[in-house]
Amino acid sequence: MSNKLGSGFVEFEQLVKDGAVELLNHIEVGDFSGAIQKIQELSEARHSSFYNEVGLLTRSLHDAIRDFQVDSIDLVVGEGGADTSKITDASDRLNYVIETTSAAANKTMDMVDSSVPVASELQTQARGLRKDWSRLIQRDLTPQEFRDLYKRIDLFLGYADESATTLHSNLNTILLEQGYQDLTGQVIARVNDLIRDVEVKLVHLVAVAGRVDSISGIEHKESEFEHDDTRGHGPAINKQSNPEVLGSQDEVDDLLSSLGF
Repeated sequence: MSNKLGSGFVEFEQLVKDGAVELLNHIEVGDFSGAIQKIQELSEARHSSFYNEVGLLTRSLHDAIRDFQVDSIDLVVGEGGADTSKITDASDRLNYVIETTSAAANKTMDMVDSSVPVASELQTQARGLRKDWSRLIQRDLTPQEFRDLYKRIDLFLGYADESATTLHSNLNTILLEQGYQDLTGQVIARVNDLIRDVEVKLVHLVAVAGRVDSISGIEHKESEFEHDDTRGHGPAINKQSNPEVLGSQDEVDDLLSSLGF
């Protein structure tokens, strides 16, 4: 966390201490006008200190999100083809995880679906041949049945060879598809780190607000629950229907810069 965060509160504490001494001096000499002015200055300093902390925190979070990038990742989209996509923010990264996981799951299920009939047919033919092979061992086959069994064994060996190649290819494809777990795991870890960073800084902000209110002698009563129509709707993301929504990271950066952060 930046050393700047919290520095404004330290300055505020010192300002309150100095202001308290000056306030007492004004009162002792009967300068109530000066005392009232000093109280107003301390009140304004309280708001300014908290405002600066919010601004510095917002800038810190904005920079963290803006710089939250990973190297380009080659995504295989088909045989002999690839699509390189550079993910630029946490939302895109999570979408990437969802899409990659879904694509791998679908591909795996397709390979399993195509392998099951092959394995079933191998099992059916092997059972039939084993039954007739047992009859051959017991010398229970007619010459014609023996000739038929000879042909069936030859056909089965050819089918088994082709089926083994198909199953081997399908299993390799399934194995390669599991590689998505490594990439998506890295993305999720990065997003998780960002969320933790946001959490720590928001807790810091709440702590600063509480300390400022404590020094200022402000007590907050526990308010009763009131229904809020905005709860549960998530963040405002539709810039067309809501002109107050900032449409890009550059707009957020410009806004913070204009406010001096």
